[in-house]
Amino acid sequence: MGRELSLDCLTLTDTSPVDLVDAAQQAGFHLVSLWVQPPSLYPRQLLTRETAPAVRERLAYTGVRAGGLEVFDLVSAEQIASCRPALELGASVGAQAAVVIHNRNPDRAEVVDLLGAFVELARDCGLATRIEPISVGRTRTLAEGAALIRDAGVDAQLTFDFLHLMRTGGSPADLSAIPPHLIANVQVCDGPLEFSPEVGAKESIAERLYPGEGEFPIRELLQAAPETAVIGVETPSLRRVGLGMTPADQARAAMEALRPFLPSE
Repeated sequence: MGRELSLDCLTLTDTSPVDLVDAAQQAGFHLVSLWVQPPSLYPRQLLTRETAPAVRERLAYTGVRAGGLEVFDLVSAEQIASCRPALELGASVGAQAAVVIHNRNPDRAEVVDLLGAFVELARDCGLATRIEPISVGRTRTLAEGAALIRDAGVDAQLTFDFLHLMRTGGSPADLSAIPPHLIANVQVCDGPLEFSPEVGAKESIAERLYPGEGEFPIRELLQAAPETAVIGVETPSLRRVGLGMTPADQARAAMEALRPFLPSE
């Protein structure tokens, strides 16, 4: 059996979860991520109680599975408690894990405690926890994410996004310091090595390149990733939407771009 491949929801920007699942199945992906925590970056992405039955039906019909739930910030105890409805909703369609970031809270010691509380809450909902270091956040690198897991003493893993690694000056060598069991999934995209602040401001959520279109060391990054990690694509592109590419078109194009870089089995 080959690697499990995920179409992460941000790739299709303002697309409903039902259409995301259908596009993933048509392109040959095994999993999708789902945005459950309001507000979503793109309004139609949000999984709601009203849309959940249709999403559950499409997942069952297509055989595509729900992977990670996007995205929860470790802000405060009150905010963590408020995540329960979104976590329960995601779990109700069969999701596997919740993805957290450390973005706004400047008190790392408090964030360590908040991570412990979130992991416990997610576990109550039947979900694992994954931490995604982000270049614009406070936990920015894989090493910082691993240290947060260690200091919290929790059973959690990392989401490894190529864009955030490259935008924090990282390289494939950075993975050698991370125990392989900590890397749950990778998010593949491409981009230029040199970029302006204006580009960087919108790149992450609105305009990434498909694998092979930029200068990231895609093949080396994938070779350095653990064999157990799910390989996802996260390549939002409003430019492609503007050119008339449908969600299914984008999913197929992302898969075609990804395949040449997949490690041989």
